[in-house]
Formats: sequence, structure tokens, C-alpha cells
Amino acid sequence: MNYLIETNFLNVKEVSVFLKLSALTVYKYIAEKKIKAIQCGGRYLIDKSSLNQLIKEKKLNKSSTESVLDKTS
Repeated sequence: MNYLIETNFLNVKEVSVFLKLSALTVYKYIAEKKIKAIQCGGRYLIDKSSLNQLIKEKKLNKSSTESVLDKTS
């Protein structure tokens, strides 16, 4: 029997590799509530949708900063 379990959660190490950040930065983001995570048995699990939301927010902030810079030039 082959079982395939697909999950919508990532651990801190997987998130740090994906975002190219240190694990400590990911823990910091969790503590600051920038990334929503659940604690399960001493480990944090991050929902993929929370990660997508963080990426979208960072892109919006970057584009609004760039548009302000374009207006001042």
C-alpha cells in the first residue's frame, strides 16, 4: 500500500529555504505575527496561505516605495 499525504503546512526550515532567510528570522516573523504559525509538539508549522500573504504584502510595499521614488525623480 502506498499512502500519499499532501499537507498545506511547512516547517521553519522549509520556509527559511524558500524565502532565503535564516531560521532565526522566520522565528522572529512568527513572534511578530508577520507569519501565522501553529505550534505542534514544540515545532512551528506555517500555513502556505500565510506565506503567500506575506509575499504579496512585501511585493505591494516594494512597488509602492518604488512608485514614490519614481515621482520624486
